[in-house]
Amino acid sequence: MPELTEARHDRFLRAAVDCFSRFGYRRTSMDVIARAAKVSRPALYQYFRNKEEIFRAAVRWGLEGVADRAEAAARKPGADAAERLSAVLFLVLGMHGTGDADRPGSGPGFGAELAAETYQQANDVWVAFEDRIVGVLRSVLEGHPDTFDPSALGARAAETATMLLYATKGIALQARGTPEAAGHVRLLVDMAVRGLTPPRPPHETL
Repeated sequence: MPELTEARHDRFLRAAVDCFSRFGYRRTSMDVIARAAKVSRPALYQYFRNKEEIFRAAVRWGLEGVADRAEAAARKPGADAAERLSAVLFLVLGMHGTGDADRPGSGPGFGAELAAETYQQANDVWVAFEDRIVGVLRSVLEGHPDTFDPSALGARAAETATMLLYATKGIALQARGTPEAAGHVRLLVDMAVRGLTPPRPPHETL
């Protein structure tokens, strides 16, 4: 088998993500992906045995890209806890089909339809991705003891992170494609921050 360079690998998988996102799993063939990647079908078969294999590789590649951006957002210099949580959750929102001009995109073509396809066709890949996002959110919650009261958060950081993730998915499903979706996520983050912020001593509130 010829060596698959990183650039060629990314080109194949980017083309596959785009095709699966546009046409769905059933209507996407190896021929379609090969044309999108500007290679012959035999050339594509040199690296991937079938559609299922390239689908799994492509969605894993796409989801890892989203998770990488989420980790970067969670470490953004100068950002406070709310800004970091919002940036991560906006990426989740974008994956479920809610575009918003004032936030980063979710990646190359990864939207609501492909997310649903991944859940059906490669559930283990999807679960691993969501576990990683929960870990990113948890790192923000636990990394800001000045914002989130450790005694209030306690051992529930993972549970809180999971609730933030699934609440954002619910917002995306109910407000798909509307400007209100981003506002709902900001409100969700504000509620989390308010609920987990330690009370200030009386002299600080005067």
